[in-house]
Amino acid sequence: MELIRLVWRNLTARTTRSIFTWLGIAVATASMVLFLSFGEGLRQALAVEMGNMGPQIRVVAQGTDAFSPPLPELPPEMLEKIKYLAPELGISKVIPAVVMFRGGFDPSSSFLFYGLPEGADPRDFYPKAQVSAGRIDPHPDGAVVGSKKAELNHLQLGKLLRLSHDVKLKVVGVLKPASSMIDSFIFLPLKTLQKVLGTNNYGVFLINLKPGVKADEVAQKLEEAIPGIDAQSSSEALKYAEKAMRIGDLIRFGISLVALVVGGLLVANTVMMSVYERTREFGIMRAVGARRRFIFSLVLAEALFLALAGGAAGVLAGVIGSSVINVYTQHAVGLALSAVTPRLALFAMGIALGLGLLAGVLPARNASRIAVTEALGRI
Repeated sequence: MELIRLVWRNLTARTTRSIFTWLGIAVATASMVLFLSFGEGLRQALAVEMGNMGPQIRVVAQGTDAFSPPLPELPPEMLEKIKYLAPELGISKVIPAVVMFRGGFDPSSSFLFYGLPEGADPRDFYPKAQVSAGRIDPHPDGAVVGSKKAELNHLQLGKLLRLSHDVKLKVVGVLKPASSMIDSFIFLPLKTLQKVLGTNNYGVFLINLKPGVKADEVAQKLEEAIPGIDAQSSSEALKYAEKAMRIGDLIRFGISLVALVVGGLLVANTVMMSVYERTREFGIMRAVGARRRFIFSLVLAEALFLALAGGAAGVLAGVIGSSVINVYTQHAVGLALSAVTPRLALFAMGIALGLGLLAGVLPARNASRIAVTEALGRI
């Protein structure tokens, strides 16, 4: 108890320096929490989205980035091979599709088009999809728009969509809010999108299986039977995404590490200056019987207290910042892209305390080794 009282007295005696050090650690911790919160948010969102998606296997050209719209590199012959193998492998439905992405400066000016063959509609992606206006089938020569995309771009029934100089489509259906992914899609006739891209190939085959068939086994057999493809089950896609997000977490942590090092240096500077200014005080404490271990613990406790207070404030600021970010992303794409989970908060506090420990050990060691005669000789 006496140690805590002395720590509080020493820090409040130098209020301005302590406050600025606390702020430095808080800002460093908050920046790390915000950077890493994107990885946590994406993990949660991806798990929900993958759980809601209809197709159990996604087939793309070998080497295709799982997070990029697949290029039309799958020839019609591959579709015939999969259909030939379907009865043997327990495949109930194969949906060839073409994907086209047009990027913009913000979500409202970015478009993700899905070309679907006759007989396919958004329910093949999301079984619970329902139409709020018009029809759910994009054929013949129409476009069915997800709710969020329709809201952001004011795409009502009958409005024209220009895909190229000579290709235009009318909006024939608007979906009800369902899944953040489906809400941002625009579904078109497959042949129309192939015409725009100038190809007869496909970008992806979406495969549904009969009840009881294991998706991982079918995916493996497809890759063995058809060279040049990547067949990904939902579980494999999640594993790949988790690996990619871990790499992203390391990159984001590396960026935030700069701020964390600055915060650690601030703590070290504050404690070192405090030790220098209190040399005589430490000498008197030693003269009246204080042990070296007590002096060491006192100085180290000051560093840890600053780190703990700054870390807690940084986590709180990160939570607030994450909420603000999600307000925007929910409006823009219908998805919460940031999440401060308990494990992230504990990790941030651990890093903050670790910095305090590293920054305080050397000053504490120096303070505990100050000679009594030397300390009392200073005026």
